[in-house]
Amino acid sequence: MEKKRILVIEDEFSINDVLTYAFRKDGFEVRGVYTGADALEIIDSFKPQLVLLDLMLPDMSGFDICKKICDKTFVIMVTARDEVIDKILGMEIGADDYVTKPFEVREVIARVKGIFRRTAKNEKFNCNSEKNITDKCALRIDEDNRKIYKDNEEINLKRKEFDLLSFLYKNRKFVFSREELLDKVWGCEFEGDSRTVGVHVRRIRFRLNEEKEDSIIETVFGVGYVMR
Repeated sequence: MEKKRILVIEDEFSINDVLTYAFRKDGFEVRGVYTGADALEIIDSFKPQLVLLDLMLPDMSGFDICKKICDKTFVIMVTARDEVIDKILGMEIGADDYVTKPFEVREVIARVKGIFRRTAKNEKFNCNSEKNITDKCALRIDEDNRKIYKDNEEINLKRKEFDLLSFLYKNRKFVFSREELLDKVWGCEFEGDSRTVGVHVRRIRFRLNEEKEDSIIETVFGVGYVMR
């Protein structure tokens, strides 16, 4: 079986060394870099399936790096910051999880394995390559290639936007609270604010050129969301 590739972007040498050693010992293929520039240089050639990203790098913000790479790979932000607003911002721009220093290396490994486990589970339950979401707005979802089409035109969605839309489609007519969607789409390890669900719903509607009143994702006041 091919090893999962992990890129550690962390400017503290001791933390970088500990993480790369621990993941390599656990059977992963790992690279460690210390600056944002080095990370952006290696990302296309190494093609990591997950990135551990420190927010406070010497040459650029981890938020900026996350924006550039979150469509290519999973991202777990690792930082000394503990403010809720930083967590929310990180998740909203595309991060998949958030770990605050100081941390237990075993916890970080568990979170990484959790992301890969959920991904494998989602792939297992994907059925046909292409499915009609609804006749109402002529949308199609291609699960295998993770693409959405509206009126035969491809709609570019961020990874989590696709995951959320796909989940609601597979469970259409069921109403989910924001907390339930966080658990099902983001995973039980997610520690951010439930408001990130609403942000992603608004972005999906915007990309589909829909208004709230006639969107395929309906807001159930005081409860959550449903796809009719």
